[in-house]
Formats: sequence, C-alpha cells, structure tokens
Amino acid sequence: MTSWTTAVCKSNGIDIHYLRTGGAKPPLVLLHGLTGSGACWSPLAHALEAQWDVVMPDARGHGNSSTPLSGSY
Repeated sequence: MTSWTTAVCKSNGIDIHYLRTGGAKPPLVLLHGLTGSGACWSPLAHALEAQWDVVMPDARGHGNSSTPLSGSY
C-alpha cells in the first residue's frame, strides 16, 4: 500500500474521502456496504492492483467522508 493515494474530493460542501491504488490502468470502483469504509476492500485491492487502478471511496457519513448535518445520507 506504500504507493496508494489517499485524498478527498470536495464538491458542494461535501468531502468524500477515498483510497486509490493508482497507475495507468483501467479504474475499478469498489463501494462498501452499510458499515465500515472504503478501506474494507484493502485485501481485494492488493490482489487487483496489478491490473486495475482500484478506487475505494468512503460513503458519505462513513470513514473520513463528511457527515450530513441532518437527514439521510
């Protein structure tokens, strides 16, 4: 994971954190379920990173992504 990127995409006052394996390869986005964060995909991402640029976002209100002030995610 030493070459992986961790960053935040900011839009409309919302911060979405993500991990990304990087490289000039086709992107593959992995979305986690109701609990956890994008990092839950790390074991699978290690297996796929040779062929894919794996992107693992934290859903809104999870991990390091921002949480809405009220209402649903």
